[in-house]
Amino acid sequence: MSAVSPFVRVGARERQRQETRSRLFDAALAEFASVGFDRASVADIARAAGVSRPSFYFHFPTKEHVLFELQWRQELEIVERLRRCRTLAEALRELPDALVDALESVGDAELARDTARIYARRPGELPVDEQPLPLLHEVVRLFQEGARRGELRAGLTAEQGALLFLTGVFGYVMAADPQQDRRADLRALTALYLA
Repeated sequence: MSAVSPFVRVGARERQRQETRSRLFDAALAEFASVGFDRASVADIARAAGVSRPSFYFHFPTKEHVLFELQWRQELEIVERLRRCRTLAEALRELPDALVDALESVGDAELARDTARIYARRPGELPVDEQPLPLLHEVVRLFQEGARRGELRAGLTAEQGALLFLTGVFGYVMAADPQQDRRADLRALTALYLA
């Protein structure tokens, strides 16, 4: 679902900016998959997108911001799937599939791991409720509702459970071998939080 009103007229200049950003995003992901995130060159990314290096930095202040964008897009897709769930238990059964599907959609296991690594080390300069992290907000909401219904494991507050849960999930994603059955492992992890 787009956050932009269908009644807003987007001028040619704004369309051009959006197209340039999209080309840069795609070129950066291709470069990261080809040579790895650390070895990727902003100059090569800009060249592949047909723009200058300053244009890259206009759209993405750092290479990490491309991965932030990728993670944010993936989170929106996961959240959309979780919102269809009626209970915490149902959402935690859906989450492993949604997460692994998102990781596999990247098409490169190392790039997916780099995305999780970069995202996990983001500075916590904002309070949790102001973070631009759609998955965190959705999981907190689900844990709060689950706690009210008695679905959450005893001894955990909803906020504590949600933060520990996501820390465990992202820690697992960064450490796990993408060849192993990540869905089964994530299902076992999610079961730890249910009553």
